[in-house]
Amino acid sequence: MIFLSNIFWYNKFMNKSTFSLNDTAWVDFYQLQNPRQNENYTFPAIIICPGGGYQHISQRESDPLALAFLAQGYQVLLLNYTVMNKGTNYNFLSQNLEEVQAVFSLIHQNHKAWQINPEQVFLLGCSAGGHLAAWYGNSEQIHRPKGVILCYPVTSFTFGWPSDLSHFNFEIENISEYNISEKVTSSTPPTFIWHTADDEGVPIYNSLKYCDRLSKHQVPFEAHFFESGPHGVSLANRTTAPSDAYCLPSVHRWFSWASDWLERQIKN
Repeated sequence: MIFLSNIFWYNKFMNKSTFSLNDTAWVDFYQLQNPRQNENYTFPAIIICPGGGYQHISQRESDPLALAFLAQGYQVLLLNYTVMNKGTNYNFLSQNLEEVQAVFSLIHQNHKAWQINPEQVFLLGCSAGGHLAAWYGNSEQIHRPKGVILCYPVTSFTFGWPSDLSHFNFEIENISEYNISEKVTSSTPPTFIWHTADDEGVPIYNSLKYCDRLSKHQVPFEAHFFESGPHGVSLANRTTAPSDAYCLPSVHRWFSWASDWLERQIKN
């Protein structure tokens, strides 16, 4: 593990550090400094997996989301996982799971110094990052998230994204391995999920099918579906909108609802 940088903000009330996980992945840690001056006080934490179609890491689902949750009192770890534009030409998808696990391990190794409650670590993913987050949440791991937030997620490679497997620059031999909906069990973590009904990038069926599986296995979940909005709206406000079409006050409500849901999970 290589410590890369440390940037102090706002008179040391918070800082940002970067840690390398391997040659193609790293994690940015946005750390709140303890306002209570109590060395025993701990914060909940959230790991963010941005989208980008496994081709790149979406910037509007990176810093803006990290800072939004930081402002809610969460220590935030932003995972820049391995993607195709980092020069890879092999199937790195299973490696992505190991990268998420590495972030959880980092937290458990450093939770005292970072003032994180290791029992209150959540996982959030957008789009392809939602696929990764859901996959991790449904896999057998030493460190498990207390809950998972899925923002317009991909839950199978056969539900409309990608349009065909030539999207990937490597061969996928067993496509069913990546159908995360079929991996849901009664052990799946509590889930918050949302989607827009006319999402043309990742069809809403991905979320509907996932909710159906959560319901069948009696996994606690909260779902919100909005009438309209393009794919990749992130916070759906001026912070993340590349055009007016992405600035949707009605959709932006997902963030406050997710924040309320997180607080309920913490109290459980």
